[in-house]
Amino acid sequence: MARSGPVEQSATRVRMAGSSRPGRVRTVNQDTVLADQVGGRPLLLVADGMGGHSTGEVASARASETILRELSSARAHPPLALARALQAANVDVLEHARSDTRHKGMGTTLTTVLIDDHVALIAHVGDSRAYLLRGGALRNLTEDHSWVAERVKQGLLSQDEARQHRWRNVITNALGANDAFRLDLAHVLLEPGDRLLVASDGVTAILPEALLKELLAEGEPEAVVERLLDAADQRGSPDNVSAVVAVIDAVNTAPRRYELPPELPEELPADGPWAVQMRQTLSGVRRVEDRYPARGPMRWLRRQAWYPYRLWILASAYLAFLLVLFVLLR
Repeated sequence: MARSGPVEQSATRVRMAGSSRPGRVRTVNQDTVLADQVGGRPLLLVADGMGGHSTGEVASARASETILRELSSARAHPPLALARALQAANVDVLEHARSDTRHKGMGTTLTTVLIDDHVALIAHVGDSRAYLLRGGALRNLTEDHSWVAERVKQGLLSQDEARQHRWRNVITNALGANDAFRLDLAHVLLEPGDRLLVASDGVTAILPEALLKELLAEGEPEAVVERLLDAADQRGSPDNVSAVVAVIDAVNTAPRRYELPPELPEELPADGPWAVQMRQTLSGVRRVEDRYPARGPMRWLRRQAWYPYRLWILASAYLAFLLVLFVLLR
């Protein structure tokens, strides 16, 4: 699923396009891409399914559809809505796999960018990647959740060794694989002329960053996407190849409903972007709420020491009211 052409949100103007191919080696395409708008906001998404023939494509498609549906109906501010949407996608894929033995063990990576005026919110699970090209410099906005990436962080493998390692495709985090998953959530402030790329590892693992920068630098989004996929195919990518590209023509800096923590730095921190463990409970959601607090009276309330006990306090006050009423009416 992909949409091309300009998207306007107030004064924000974005041109975007996305495409996916099986590649030269695979016969089945397990990737799903989105270049669309949801709730008036541009959305870039790449999901790379896993779990064998037909199963991976089911996982990536279900996760993407769930995220679209959840964001379309969300009332929460965008960072919180995005976290809740990925939480719902994890539950949907996991429960579908448990209810149908044909899909046992399926899951999907998922990397998405939701553009809220001049804020690009990046949500990431797995080993697809998001990049920002600005002023001739290409920035990697995500950290791979893979076995080789962990060994590189530990100093046990070099980047070149990781690219050639036989376990380079072993991921350590995915939607639908377990009850819990790690969600990397970050943001960057956009500027006119910025270019965003979200791509599967079938593209990023085979094309060096210097070539990614060259291919991304010029042209309409549709043409850029085709050049990227052509280059990955020509270099013999062993996986499906998928990419979504957005060009930021103008941005709107209107006030937001939420506050922002520090922006993702130009160099990824040694311990990676801010991350939260998401489960089928509210603990992860509350951490996201604390990270991106809503503006207004609710923020003041959430900061009060008694706020976690608000339901107990209300129940006690109600019981006290009933007791007083009972005494007065005797």
